[in-house]
Amino acid sequence: MQPKYTFYFHDNKVQYVKKNQIKTYLFSLDCLLYGQMINISKFIKELKNLFRKEKISTLIMPYIRIITPKPFYNRDKELFLMAFNALGINKIEFKTEVDYYPLKKNTTFLNILDTCIMKTTIKQEEIKTLCYPFNLFKDKKQLLKVMDDNHDNAIILFGTNQDVPEFVDILKNMGKQSVHYYNNYQTYIIEKSISS
Repeated sequence: MQPKYTFYFHDNKVQYVKKNQIKTYLFSLDCLLYGQMINISKFIKELKNLFRKEKISTLIMPYIRIITPKPFYNRDKELFLMAFNALGINKIEFKTEVDYYPLKKNTTFLNILDTCIMKTTIKQEEIKTLCYPFNLFKDKKQLLKVMDDNHDNAIILFGTNQDVPEFVDILKNMGKQSVHYYNNYQTYIIEKSISS
């Protein structure tokens, strides 16, 4: 069953689909950060504003999908359940963004967001995700050097950050041979969710 609405939480934003159009809503930084809720009462208030502004109906109790960053803990899930339940939505499916990656062994995925890079590596059957906030590094090159621990992995980039092609150039200048990014890199995750 395809959900009526899909919401992808990242940074302090949510991408969502309404009538086959992908839109973005900006939450305040003291409400949502790195795709995780910081203050539930502020989040509920801003979520209500989003629903009112976009005329998202909750009268028929729609089935929705929430895409979350990884790592996403049970505590985070409970907060989102409470917030959406407060708006009358009870039919919720949770997916992590990793569920939409093309899972290939010996591949590193860099989800380049506005505030951080989510690095996911796949070795054997183990999936490992680490978050690297931009504010901890001098520049993009320093960040990519610190993250570089898999020298033989192919690297696939996507993310909502408009500088994804610049990151590709930096990686290639660092001697990386197999670096790729999707043409629809800013909407890749939510588009994959719609098509699956």
